[in-house]
This record gives sequence, structure tokens and C-alpha cells, in this order.
Amino acid sequence: MRTRMVKQESMKSFNIIHTKNFEDNPTDRQERIAWWSQEKLKKAKVMVVGAGAIGNETLKNLALLGIGNIFIVDFDIISTSNLSRTVLFRKTDVGKKKAEIAAKRVKEMAFHDDINVEWFHGDLVWDLGTGVFSEMDIVLGCLDNVEARMAINRQCWLAKTPWVDSGMYELGLRVEFYNPPQEPCYECNLTPTQIQNSNKRYSCDYTKLKAFNEDKMPTTQITSAIVSGIQVQEAVKFICGEKVQTGKQIYFQGKTNDFDIFSKRANASCTAHASYPDVTEIPLDVYCTLKQFLEFVSQQQYAGTNATLDFRGDRTFIKTVSCRTCHKTIELMRPVFRIEADEFICKSCKTEGESFSNTNTNLETEKVVQDTFNIENTDESLLNFTLYQLGVPHMHVLSVLDSNGTYKYFKLIDKTILKSIH
Repeated sequence: MRTRMVKQESMKSFNIIHTKNFEDNPTDRQERIAWWSQEKLKKAKVMVVGAGAIGNETLKNLALLGIGNIFIVDFDIISTSNLSRTVLFRKTDVGKKKAEIAAKRVKEMAFHDDINVEWFHGDLVWDLGTGVFSEMDIVLGCLDNVEARMAINRQCWLAKTPWVDSGMYELGLRVEFYNPPQEPCYECNLTPTQIQNSNKRYSCDYTKLKAFNEDKMPTTQITSAIVSGIQVQEAVKFICGEKVQTGKQIYFQGKTNDFDIFSKRANASCTAHASYPDVTEIPLDVYCTLKQFLEFVSQQQYAGTNATLDFRGDRTFIKTVSCRTCHKTIELMRPVFRIEADEFICKSCKTEGESFSNTNTNLETEKVVQDTFNIENTDESLLNFTLYQLGVPHMHVLSVLDSNGTYKYFKLIDKTILKSIH
């Protein structure tokens, strides 16, 4: 307890005019660190991708540190096997959404009542746009697969948002901080095998495989606690303005207690280093129609007459394909990531017992795709599709070509996520 006293000259005594009990401040001990800024932590907006073993520890740490705005992303549900490695989940939570339950428990754990915690149950790779990443001060990856890490890396580069990756295997762990546009990035040091493994849940046509089995990493709750502690520590240093080394791998092997830091090299031919130059936010979301979007951006103050939405290099919209066995035309009218591989087999062939697994899986089918959209080149039926039906994720940044062939970039709003984190 600290006591403030004022000396009374005439009486040569002291009167107590103010007292403060440090034990009433939940962050007193951390605020005693010289460079610490509790105010910056309270204002920080942190996205946590993955609410499994590492994610639980990371969210617990963020809540107890006093982070004021947390956005949790996961597409999985809670299973019994999660319970021994997740401090936020209970036996009664089995079968429920990880992100939703984690958000509920973080709010219960936080010591300040005005913490903002939002959650999103969906596929990070396809369902969340670049605009979400641009809203964040830092992103923490608590993942177990290369595809999702590559998605975070590319989105963070596009949005120029720093992120901290983490991973573990048995008693070993690693943590890496990336700060776009500083190189290297996560993809700079991936091996060809790792890149190939990132596509394991897709066919050669990039449709989803029903029989995909995700690898499960052998590890312990001790390892997830250690790796999360290092990950969050790096994030806190960055938020508080301390220097954090970019492109370094912090490595610890618990079996032998070896601790080391490795430098990662920049790859000049890496294709993940793109960033948006200037982005204009517009008052439209993914549930507006394609026609409404095109008419809006065709206004002179935006992209002008005949504005063209360009999906190239971002996602693919498939109109029709030929059956992999009889070559009959199949109408799909969906983005490729919402198509199952067996949908490339027509109904007649399926009736005869054909399936994707017993065809030549290395054979690409003939497809009719549309990757640019403007009022003139798009069918009326397709103009009435919503952007979401076309495959545009929430709060995405869309690339639009103006009449001069110059790209302009427009960020969608969203009223369903990040309601309190702004």
C-alpha cells in the first residue's frame, strides 16, 4: 500500500490525504516493468486463429494480461480428446464450437468487464477476407497445418499486419514473428514437400476431398503452455513498442532442454510478398448482389464506367465442368472451394457406381470458369448472385479494373463480425 502524506509546518506532523492499495490493481505486477504499457494492451486488437491446445493457452494469457479486444477464429468443434490440453473447455462443451466456447470463457476470465471478444466459426482460408486482417494490430497463429499458415501469411502481407506463428511436435516447439513488409515471410523458407502438403485436402481440380484425414500432432499440454507463453510474450513486446526480431525462429526442445534461435532467410522469388497500395472502404457487404457492387464501383469517384471485378489469382468461380467419365456437361455455378470432388461425376455415372476415387485423379476436367465480371460480360442470372455466393469472404478487399486498365481496391464492410472491435 502506498500512502501520500503532507507535512503540516505549524504542528510539525503529517496528515494522510490519499491512500492507494496496489493489491486492488490486477495488473500491478506487470505494470512495474519499465517499458510496459497497460493502456496499449487495453486498446490492442488481437486476432487468435485456432482455438485448440495452443489457442486455449494463448487466449488465457491474453485475457489475464488485460488485452482489450480479441477476435477468435476456428472452424472446428470440441472433442473429448481436446479436454486434457485446453484450459477453457469442459466435458459439457463436447460437440460445441471451439471459437464460441473459447470466447465465452475468455469473457468470464477477464478481470475488466469492458473486454471486447468476438468469434468466428468458419474456414480461415476461404471465409475471412483481407479487411479483417487490416483491422488487427497483430495476428497470432495457433495452428497445426501449413495451408492455414500460408493463408495468414498472405493476408497479413496484403494488409501489412504483423503476425506470430507457433507450432509444436511432441516436446519440441517453435515461435516466429513476421512484420510485413519486412522480409522474410513464412513462405520464404517452406520446402517443396511442405507446399505440396498444404494442398492435401484438395483434388487436382482444387475441389474438396471428402476422404481427407487431417494429421494429428503428438504433443502435451506442457508443450502448448510453453509455446503459447513465448508467442504471447513476443506479441506483448510488439504492442508495447519494444523491438522484436523479425524472421527469427525461437526453438526449444523439451526432451533435451535445448534452446536456440535460428535466422530465416528471405527468398527473392517468393510470391507471397504482395501488399495493397491504397484501399477504399465502401458501404457494401458480401450480401449485396454482384450487380449492386458493379454499379456502385462504376461511379466516377470510384473506378468509373465499365468497372470490372477481377478474381484472377484470388479465387475461381466454376460455371460448368465435363463429367470425368462420360464428359457430359455438369452445371455447378459455385466457387471451387465449395465444390466436392465427386460433383465432377454426373448423376448417371454415379448411379452406375462411378466416383472420384475410381477415376484418374491426376486428370483435370474441362471447366468453364469466369474470373472477371462486369455489366457487359456477365449473364443477368449471375449478376443477381450475391458476392458471398460468388465466393467472396467477409470483409474482403476486392480488386477492380477501371476503364484505363488500372487496378483499384475496395474493402467491404461487415455488420455480422467485429461488431465491438473497431
